[in-house]
Amino acid sequence: MLHPKLGRVMNLVYLHAVGFALLGTTLRIRSWRRTVRLEKLSWSYLLYSLCLSICLMLSIYFLFPKAVLDGYIKYNIILQWNFFMMTGLRVMALLGCYGTIWVKRKDIIGLYEDALSYWKRYRSLLRSHVDRKDLKDLQLSLARKMWMQIIVCYSTTTCSTVIQYQLLGVINKFSLMALAARVSQFLHFVAFKMSFFGVLILLENQFGAVHLALEGLHNRKDKKGVKALRFIAAMHLETFQLARRIFSLSDIANAALFVNMFMTSINILYHAVQYSNETIKSSGWGVLFGNGLIVFNFWSTMMMMNMLDRVVTSCNHVGHHLKQFSDLPSLSKSFQRELDIFAMEVRRNRLVYKICGLVELDKPACLSYIGSILTQVIILMQFDLRLKKQPIDHTYLTHLSKNVSDV
Repeated sequence: MLHPKLGRVMNLVYLHAVGFALLGTTLRIRSWRRTVRLEKLSWSYLLYSLCLSICLMLSIYFLFPKAVLDGYIKYNIILQWNFFMMTGLRVMALLGCYGTIWVKRKDIIGLYEDALSYWKRYRSLLRSHVDRKDLKDLQLSLARKMWMQIIVCYSTTTCSTVIQYQLLGVINKFSLMALAARVSQFLHFVAFKMSFFGVLILLENQFGAVHLALEGLHNRKDKKGVKALRFIAAMHLETFQLARRIFSLSDIANAALFVNMFMTSINILYHAVQYSNETIKSSGWGVLFGNGLIVFNFWSTMMMMNMLDRVVTSCNHVGHHLKQFSDLPSLSKSFQRELDIFAMEVRRNRLVYKICGLVELDKPACLSYIGSILTQVIILMQFDLRLKKQPIDHTYLTHLSKNVSDV
């Protein structure tokens, strides 16, 4: 049961995922009846997915025209390294994304089936145990966050496209084809980023509903809601298991996503340094869109990290709501037993998101992420200064050798 505003924005995210073949199969959505069904996997969608993935992979070939390689990066080895590194990361992102979809398609479709059955099974909980106004406020807040992420992602792509166009040294059909290929990959990145953010929105909606249901149960005059508490505990456990399955299935693809976000931020900041040093010539519009690119890129990244941390925190902090039941004057033995079982499950099942099982993402990791980006940019600036000094030292040594030979 989604609010119409949240349903519309999630429908837009779904259309992006279908358009870039990011789904295992398509869904049948009837908003006027508020029903979602899983359609049978069709050969047409498989063929479309195959053609789109091949076209995006082949577009890599058009990223290396001579006009681009002989442009502003020609005399800067660090910019050349950044160019080839970002191209390699885009290839890795495409392989990680579409490889996951093709290799784990059956598991992904099974996840869709379980998610839809889960949604139908616990829909009655939202109607009977959650205050409608509180649920409406939660879903409207999530809808605003989703819209904001979409706007920021497309603003980032727009600013990046303008900057990439201005950086073209020679404008011809080959350089424009390279720009078109790069923009198509940007749009794929945006669609995947929006899809993952949309999944986090749905998980936060369910964990938030669990919190609201516990608050409603605590405020009820009838304190013997044993059946309701058992129902809420089952919903929390299944939502936790659903979140773990989603994180596990999309592990490689999400790892490529976060690595691309990290390297993109470094690349943008290093280019900003080059603009400020006037190593790269720019106009007033270039400065305006460049500043916009920096702001929107970090804004989108922080929104993603914050939503991921919010989902993890919302799952693991259910125990704080369970502690509120200790202030009730009288609890039946059966209710206390269910409360203890629920608390034990929450302590035992803690949600943690790790990239490839190695790097945990939470708020401290987000701050470390920002610090690492700034550190890497400073290191690149040191290399840049060293490279600028080398021609001067080389000229000095040449004149010195001539003077010695004359003597």
